[in-house]
Parts: sequence; structure tokens; C-alpha cells
Amino acid sequence: MELGTIIIPGNTPTKTNGQAPPNGGGRTNALANYPVAYWNLVGESILQRTVGRLRASGARLITVVHPDEEATADVKHQGWEKVFLEYVRTGVERVLLISLDAYAEFDLEHILRFHRQAQCPVTHVVDEDGPLGISVIEAKCVAEDVAQFRRRLSAFTSCSSTYEFNGYVKRLDGAPEYRQLVQHALLGICKARPVGKEVRPGIWMGEGARVSASARLLGPCYVGAHTKVRAGALVMRQAAIEQNCEIDCGTVVEGSSILPRTYVGPGLHISQSVVSGSRLVHLGRQLDVELGETGLLGRTGPSASLRILESLGSLFGNWGPEPATGTSTPSRAPASVEWVRSNGFFG
Repeated sequence: MELGTIIIPGNTPTKTNGQAPPNGGGRTNALANYPVAYWNLVGESILQRTVGRLRASGARLITVVHPDEEATADVKHQGWEKVFLEYVRTGVERVLLISLDAYAEFDLEHILRFHRQAQCPVTHVVDEDGPLGISVIEAKCVAEDVAQFRRRLSAFTSCSSTYEFNGYVKRLDGAPEYRQLVQHALLGICKARPVGKEVRPGIWMGEGARVSASARLLGPCYVGAHTKVRAGALVMRQAAIEQNCEIDCGTVVEGSSILPRTYVGPGLHISQSVVSGSRLVHLGRQLDVELGETGLLGRTGPSASLRILESLGSLFGNWGPEPATGTSTPSRAPASVEWVRSNGFFG
């Protein structure tokens, strides 16, 4: 019996202080333009970690539906529906649908066993705070086209079963929740482990990370692969500096996350913040600012689109700067992962 999995990476964060964040003068930025599921969590994106857990649980067919920023709500909705219909045409008997607005460490086999025993066409996963965006749907819910599929799925959902999940969950509403997840990873509260070597208790370093002899790391903290921490810098209090970053001389990074390929200038004190390039979200003061070409913050590497693809590297294999277009059919190869935009298919 074949299981197909569809992952929708979730919504782009829209606010930190009750208002939409500024557009950064037209600059593409991970904080403003990409779902939290794409942000790195001590070495791997949340999406990568989710796919990895699914693979470890035996999931063979996985499709990621990218929420195109310019697509309408209706088009976004149709994206996963079309993938669902394509799965069913190739013989998939049930589909695991994940809207990745929450990081949940669920047991896939336990959910599937509950679904089979409940003998309902649809099972929704919830916790004490409500739905987690995880559903198991039987293929018999579908019809020949999207419109009929919606009507039939709505009818089946009205008599669905509910799986009550009591494991680790962190909803991915924005930067504050993301920082809490990073802290929990560094403290061992969740199962997400830093990618790299624990060089001292509570201090992890990725491959190729370079820390000056006069810099100090106070655990728990994380320094990602190929990141440079220069002379006199201090990294402390559950700080996480992701890969290919540079922390310049004398700068303090305290209780903050520095997302990949970010340069932090000399003599600064970054506290309670999430930083990506020249954009800084201060969690304590609920500020979201774009510093532009000040030299205080910036980028260390290639274009934003390529950075996002690099953060998803182990999911999709080798590529150029952008995914290649074309129509794809879900493969039956073991542990296959496909990339699909909400308004089309990308192999």
C-alpha cells in the first residue's frame, strides 16, 4: 500500500509588531520573503529536518509544493490538489498532507495505524491548541477534477477522525517562535540536533567553521559550517550563527540567530534578534528594520535565490540558480522528493 506525502512549507511571516514588515527597499530577504520552514535551524532548514524524519519513517514519495508569492489564494490551494490527483492516478492509496506552519515531532507510523483503525477517510492531527496542519486522506476522497475533489473532500472531512498529538510542537508564526525553537534545539528540549561537532559541552561547530583564538564561545551556542568568528568576538546565551556567516572583530552575539551568509560588522552587540543580511528583527523591542548599505550588516555570498536553494541542498540534489521548469509525475523511486510550485510542476 503506497503512501504519498505532500508538504506545503507554510506562510511567509507577515508581522513582528502587529504590522507588515517593510519591503527592504526591494531587496529580497529570507526574513521577509520566505516561509519560516526554509530558515535554518542549527545547520539544516526546518523543511530539511521534516523531510529527513519522514524518510527515516519509511516515506518514499514526497512532494514539496512551494507557495508562490505572486499566486492567488485559489492557485496556491490548487497546487497541492493537483499533486494529490497525480499521486492517485499513479496508484497512491492514501496521502499525508502537511502544511508546515508548525514543527511537530510526530510518529508517522503511529498516526497511520490510528488512521487505519479509525476507518475514516480523513484523519486530522491536533494538539491542545488546535489543528497542526497534518492530515491523512484516503484516495477515495478524490474525483476526476479539482472542483469535484474539493466538494468530496469537504464532505468526507465532516466525518473525519481526530488524532490527539501530545509530543513536541512549535508553531512557526514568525521570528519569536523560530527563536524559541532554536533555543530548544540547543538545550536538547526537542529532537533537532545541531549539525556539526560538539567541541565542548554545549558548544557545536559545523564543518570548516573558524573561530579566532581571542574570540569566546559560551554554551549553549552554535557556529555553522564555514562561518568565521573574528578576534575579540563573543557568542553566548543560546546564540546560533548559521553557515557561511562572518562575525567581525569585537562583536557580541547574545541570544540571537544569524541566518546563513550574513555579515555582522565590528564592535556591535546583537541581542534578542534574528538577523538575515541587512535585515534585523529585534524580538524584545518588536522592531523589524532594514539597515541597507550602512556596512553594519550585509551579505557574505551569492544572490538570495541561490542562498535559499543552498539551504535546501540535500532535498533536491544538484541545480542551477533556479529550479528547471517542466511537468513531472511523482516518481516511485525510493525516497524521491519533488519540488512543485503552486501554479505548476517542477521536477
